[in-house]
Amino acid sequence: MRFTASLGQTVFARYKDGYYYPAVVDEVLGEHINASFLDGDTGVIAKEDIMELQEGFETLHFQGNWQHGGIFYKGKLASHLPMVMHYNDGDVEQIELVQLRGKRPGPVKKPTKKNPAKKEPVHVQSEKEAIKELKALRKNGFISKEEFKRMKNQLR
Repeated sequence: MRFTASLGQTVFARYKDGYYYPAVVDEVLGEHINASFLDGDTGVIAKEDIMELQEGFETLHFQGNWQHGGIFYKGKLASHLPMVMHYNDGDVEQIELVQLRGKRPGPVKKPTKKNPAKKEPVHVQSEKEAIKELKALRKNGFISKEEFKRMKNQLR
């Protein structure tokens, strides 16, 4: 199923530097959108370079803008309501959506004897947890009422 952006929707959009940043859809123009990134930049983005917030939270490898200082550091987004970033150096910070950027993961490498596969725990979020997070996104103005309803219906 192809994602269709809506006017006013908050999405992750790929910027010129190749990273995905949170942005709001200002206008839908055929195969492109006009977007306002939460940091103030704007751009015309191809539809294949945008994704819904939930898809982004599930697929992107994130970096966080430590204490709004302008420098992004690699880490893992431990939760997204509230958003808590665990940086690779051990620091932890509660962050805002505007402090995130992400990259799509590269191709998966096959395990070898030198580099065996690493097993990582998988967190499966319950429907109740997901709805709670959606409510918080709605309450804080990150998603519209229509987005909330649509995303909630997709959970069922």
